[in-house]
Amino acid sequence: MAASGASQLGQTTTSILIAVFILGVFAFYKRTKRPDGFPPGPSSLPIFGSFLGFGFNKSPHQLFRELHKKYGDIYSLNFAGQNTVLLNSAEVVKEAYVKHAVEFSGRGRAYAVGLLTEGFKDIIFSDGPQWKYQRKLAHSVFRQFTQRKQMERLVHDVTPKIASVLDAFGDKPFAPKWTVCNIVYNILATFTLGKKYELNDPEIMTYIDLRNTVMYQVGNGQPADYLPILKYIPIPSVLKFKRLLKSFHRFFYDEFNKHRERFDPAGTDTAIHTLHWAIAAMTEHPEIQEKVAMEIYEVVGRDRLPSIDDKGTLPYTEATILEVFRFGSVVPIGIPHSVMADTSLCGYKIPKGTSVMINHLALHYNPRDWAEPNKFKPEHFLKDNGELLTNLPESFLPFSCGRRSCLGEDFAKKEIFLLFTWLFSRYTFYKVPGKEMTSLLTATSNSAFNHQPRNELQVCVKRRF
Repeated sequence: MAASGASQLGQTTTSILIAVFILGVFAFYKRTKRPDGFPPGPSSLPIFGSFLGFGFNKSPHQLFRELHKKYGDIYSLNFAGQNTVLLNSAEVVKEAYVKHAVEFSGRGRAYAVGLLTEGFKDIIFSDGPQWKYQRKLAHSVFRQFTQRKQMERLVHDVTPKIASVLDAFGDKPFAPKWTVCNIVYNILATFTLGKKYELNDPEIMTYIDLRNTVMYQVGNGQPADYLPILKYIPIPSVLKFKRLLKSFHRFFYDEFNKHRERFDPAGTDTAIHTLHWAIAAMTEHPEIQEKVAMEIYEVVGRDRLPSIDDKGTLPYTEATILEVFRFGSVVPIGIPHSVMADTSLCGYKIPKGTSVMINHLALHYNPRDWAEPNKFKPEHFLKDNGELLTNLPESFLPFSCGRRSCLGEDFAKKEIFLLFTWLFSRYTFYKVPGKEMTSLLTATSNSAFNHQPRNELQVCVKRRF
């Protein structure tokens, strides 16, 4: 009897496990099945989504480029059970984010991002009343700090420190990425904390290292981003990531607890990677660098620092900065939006909860909109007479558009204008001797969410005056 009971219990347990397995497979099948009327795209498999069939010998950017060519300006993927739509032209983007702004104004909910933002509490990934309040508060702060005198004081206070660091390199090769990080974080530390650091200060270097590691981990995703059930399992890599975040948050809050305001501006990575691209592009194209320097010299001279008031008087320089934004496309795939209600887009049905992203590289490198898009050409933003374009191309959207466009756009543009004009009017960057044939314009390719020059890229620098 006991043996018979044990056998029946075993059979029952086996039946339950089989039933759970079948239900799990069915649930994953339902999640990976393309909804009726949904945009076209590659087939997907339960658990793995669309990506298993792509192989591992191509970068994410290459895959997205091939899918755009095959399926057109709007196509879909399944990412670990999450239906995702990619927008690849200005027309499609503006129909979604401007014409249907309310329906497409939600934010996605990636596991790693939730840990980073402590439950999607930050201004970028929050939704609803919390987001509206944070955005209103942030607007008031940015309006204050983007005024000419405030903005110039923030940037000009750090330029003597930059000069001392660059001068110390002499003719030795160095990796500009870390100098740029120091510059941007110094400006933002003054902005957010009212605190000034020395360049290469151990405290800020610790924070930069922590933040770079955290953002790399978030950009590549955690296992639970690919297989949600793993969030309930204590995987060693996730536990390590949580310990890293604990150190990161502790540093952040220790500083902010010393101040009344608690405000975290967007745009840190945008400024760092854009300036990194600027140095790479100017070094790669010394003729453009020289033309920029001469224009600034003729308009600004050498007796004063560049000013925001100089915008509008430096067409070639401003076109070069815009081309850095286009060519660099430092946010290649936009921050995911989430559809708030069933809607339609370009004749396709888009169900509530669908994740939607802009493919900025598709917009900024489309030969329909840009002559020789793979070349760095300030002429993309100039009229035939050398004047700056009055209206920028519609497919130029480095800061997105609509209700969730980048809040720090005005701040970032002014910050980069002041740093760029100061830097290239006073210094010449050139290739490391013996490596003149090595291109500096090769982007990293290990993440769909990063498009930046290689961290180890090295240049040399010398003073103009």
